[in-house]
Amino acid sequence: MKKLIPLLLFVSSFYYVAAQNNADAERMVLEGIALHDKGDYDGAIKKYDEALKLDKNYFDAYYEKSYSLYALGKAKDCLNLSKDIIKKFPEHPMLNAVYIQYGSVLDDMGRPKDAIEVYDEGIKKFPNDYLLYFNKGLTFQKLGRVEEALIEYQHALKLKPLHSSSNYYTGMLLQGQNKIPALLAYCTFLAIEPNSKRSKDGLVSINSIIGMNIKKEGNNNTIFLDVSGFDKKKNPENNFSTVEFMFSLVSTSKEIDSLSKTPADKLSVKLQMLINSLDNKDKENKGFYWEHYAPFFQAMKEKDHVGTLARLIYLSSGDEENTQWVADNEKAVEEFYDWIKAYKWK
Repeated sequence: MKKLIPLLLFVSSFYYVAAQNNADAERMVLEGIALHDKGDYDGAIKKYDEALKLDKNYFDAYYEKSYSLYALGKAKDCLNLSKDIIKKFPEHPMLNAVYIQYGSVLDDMGRPKDAIEVYDEGIKKFPNDYLLYFNKGLTFQKLGRVEEALIEYQHALKLKPLHSSSNYYTGMLLQGQNKIPALLAYCTFLAIEPNSKRSKDGLVSINSIIGMNIKKEGNNNTIFLDVSGFDKKKNPENNFSTVEFMFSLVSTSKEIDSLSKTPADKLSVKLQMLINSLDNKDKENKGFYWEHYAPFFQAMKEKDHVGTLARLIYLSSGDEENTQWVADNEKAVEEFYDWIKAYKWK
């Protein structure tokens, strides 16, 4: 027993020192993050290096260092460190963040094919990370591969339906080819992000889509539609041609303009009439956008939240009356967001 006592004391001392080092390393990383947030990237990197001297297996220190390296403009150093992190920690549960950053850096460096390969590798390990799909979609979008980008955004939306950017870029890419799901995507985006810089662009796009098929000449309105879209045998998936035609008719109604006092009120009426035509009892209505957006907006109308949505959509317009309405109806806004957070997506 006497021979074991020194060994036990050594082991006890070892674990005490290791625990102390881990605590100090964690403190160094937190200090580094604080410096990074202040824009002192060099100072942050020094802190991370100090942490790694204390604990060479501290994943957070490696990742945060790679993040600061990229912010500092040292993209190659960031790439090399990202590769090392993946090799050193192949099974780490937070490795998805490294794949996201690694792919983003490659994309920004003009290496989109390499970026897609990295995202694919990350998706194999982390199939439930919506940002890997979203970033892959962005890369496809930059390459002009629209259909592939939309598929990636669909994957992201299945995993995180309230991801504002996935909704925003879906609306952007669909705007010229499938107006109704584009409109629904933009509306969802503005429900999530009603008052940011790009919210104004979203509102402009919504108004553009509403009037896109209509040509006004004096007191007369003419509707222009691509009739080829009505053939559901040729276009079986995500075919909203009938709904688009009905919505175009609604949008030309002079009664809506006469009965509605504000732009938000007009939009509310038009959206409610649009939602009425989204009844998906027709078995021919197939595809992601029918399955994803149609039930959501139908449930929204059933809960009487469409008027609140319209007001939020117009929040970025700067209209004083609309801004005041949102301020005066805080309870309605809270109830809308409580509902949207609790909604069970199909």
